[in-house]
Amino acid sequence: VNGLAAELFTRYLNQSRRGERARAYLERRGISRETSERFRLGFAPAEEWPEKLRGRGITAAELARVGLASESRRGPGLYPQFRDRLMFPIEDLAGRVIAFGGRALQDGSGPKYLNSPETPIYRKGHHLYGLAAARDAIRSSGRVILVEGYMDAIALAQAGVTNVAAALGTALTADQLRLARRFAEDIVLCFDGDEAGRRAALRVFPLCVEEVDL
Repeated sequence: VNGLAAELFTRYLNQSRRGERARAYLERRGISRETSERFRLGFAPAEEWPEKLRGRGITAAELARVGLASESRRGPGLYPQFRDRLMFPIEDLAGRVIAFGGRALQDGSGPKYLNSPETPIYRKGHHLYGLAAARDAIRSSGRVILVEGYMDAIALAQAGVTNVAAALGTALTADQLRLARRFAEDIVLCFDGDEAGRRAALRVFPLCVEEVDL
């Protein structure tokens, strides 16, 4: 279900007039079409896309179970979890899409970033964004760079720093650090340079030393 949704979002981004603002946002951020395709970026319009997935044989219950849509309270139909957002598919180590992150493209449309809820196949504190694509580079370099967000990881990868992965909208957890350590013992925390980023890095340091033995 998530895989089909990712394909649909990618078509909206690259082939639909609805995706123009999302394409313009990526252009402003300096993200190339090649990089966008490498990370399978997409766009979720404000409506219609759950019905398109229903047309592919996916049930409303399945959409609800993976956190993509719910039954509308305003009448028959489905209410999308993601509306008018740039979409970031989150993959497991096998490259399967297990969840999404979505960035709002206009102010006043909810939180800037909205992430899939936890589901039977997705627990956000147990995964790292971009790790599946980065693990070969991480192994060869012996180092993983952990950043705060999706765009941080994407921009670094585009710049040639490919041994990078990101936390998933939450404080970095011991489980995420243990996952990273499966591929490298040298872990670099590269959070935002603001006060919040510095505080986050200081909070993670005891986890690294005391719980994960890095």
